[in-house]
Amino acid sequence: MSIQNNHENAPTRFETRAEIERALHQQLGLPRSAAKKFVAGGWAALANEPAEQDDLKPYLKGNREMSSIQLLREQRAAKTEEAKALAAKKNFSAAVDQPNLDALMAEVEEIDARMNRINAVNEKAVADMLKPSAAIGADAEYWETEAGRVPVMSKKSNFKAIYSTHARNEEPVSMGDFLRGVAGGKMTPGVRNALSEGTDSAGGYTVPTVLMPGILQALVPNSSLLQAGAGLVDVSQSGAKSYNTAAISSIPTAAWRSEAGSVSESDPVFRNVPATPRSLAFFFKLSRELLADGTNLESALQIAIGQAFAVELDRVGLRGSGSVPEPRGILNTSGIQSVTNGANGASLATTAYSNFISAIQKLLEANAPMPNASIMAPRSLLTLAGLLDSTNQPRIQPMILDEVPFISSSQIPVNLTVGTSSDCTELYLGDFSKLKFVMRERPSIMLAKELHAGTGQIGFYCHVRADVAIEYPAAFAVVTGVRA
Repeated sequence: MSIQNNHENAPTRFETRAEIERALHQQLGLPRSAAKKFVAGGWAALANEPAEQDDLKPYLKGNREMSSIQLLREQRAAKTEEAKALAAKKNFSAAVDQPNLDALMAEVEEIDARMNRINAVNEKAVADMLKPSAAIGADAEYWETEAGRVPVMSKKSNFKAIYSTHARNEEPVSMGDFLRGVAGGKMTPGVRNALSEGTDSAGGYTVPTVLMPGILQALVPNSSLLQAGAGLVDVSQSGAKSYNTAAISSIPTAAWRSEAGSVSESDPVFRNVPATPRSLAFFFKLSRELLADGTNLESALQIAIGQAFAVELDRVGLRGSGSVPEPRGILNTSGIQSVTNGANGASLATTAYSNFISAIQKLLEANAPMPNASIMAPRSLLTLAGLLDSTNQPRIQPMILDEVPFISSSQIPVNLTVGTSSDCTELYLGDFSKLKFVMRERPSIMLAKELHAGTGQIGFYCHVRADVAIEYPAAFAVVTGVRA
């Protein structure tokens, strides 16, 4: 059986049933039992299983013929045998029997046509299942976990489509309704189901899957790292407490050798990057009146939650110390490229784009890819925007930077001390797709009981568990000592 593979344009051939079952389960998310039934008996086997058929509604809808393919095979066999018997008739009459034989053969041809149509639909459906998901992107990237393959989401991902598979059995829920339910207010059926399905490790109520796209859509525009191409991996459905991913430590050196000669040694290429998610939380409060009657509460809550997490994830992704409970960011990861500006730093207004050229040189000399973005403090971004040439016209940046967008982050300080200077900041360049945020637990919300009862307000704690995984440290460069 030949079907399309997620990572290649050429079809991949699966030789055994086990390989096909595994592909259907891992790449489509089909339950293992449904995958086995499909491989064993095709669509007909699944169509006779109502519980499993729900998982295939997008493919079964409008194609009712698929469930009758075995019946068609039986009908074809019967018609063929009848035609053979008629043709072998001793007293075969061209006037009487030939029209009947022609009619039988026409029926066989019609059955063949129907079976061909069914097979074509089946093959297309399987190919659609296993080709790169439009929700993730044509160059989809995945993480392997104990629970199967997990897509690496990015700013280009269709979050609603990604989470719709898991949310299809959930009742519609709004963020406002969910908070009212957490606070003990009036509950819709969807909220009641969400609150009954479990809590997180801190005792809060996990945000329903149907609300995740809204939170992530609010998260991306407020995260410079996600804007720069960093990935987000939701491993909340797996039971592991920590994850290990392979990272590139250094590029091996290839060398020619003589016949029977020894192979020259080179540095280790891969290293293990453990991802041990840490708890991140914030507190917010609402008046009872706003919670009960506020309009546009849905959008405001999603933006507030998304922005709160985005700002701190940005900070640790860039500058996290790695000291518990804080994840380690780019700045404190060993193996990154470093560019300095002397003992006391240098003014960006003076150095202009030379720091960026030096950082790119460091990256290319380390055989790292060209950076896909540069992240800096707002002050640095505006300083570059205000550079003038000798005729007092806006200064044109070097062409090598045309494909390196400049992105600002308020989480990069501008009061760092370098030597005698205390107004320094940093510039970050790199291929930010090599940085991943690993989300072990989805956002959850817990009621702060009686904390603000006297003021008529209701308080909530919002938690998430996440970590930062840097897969290729050499692909990042940090410029320090950048003065105003």
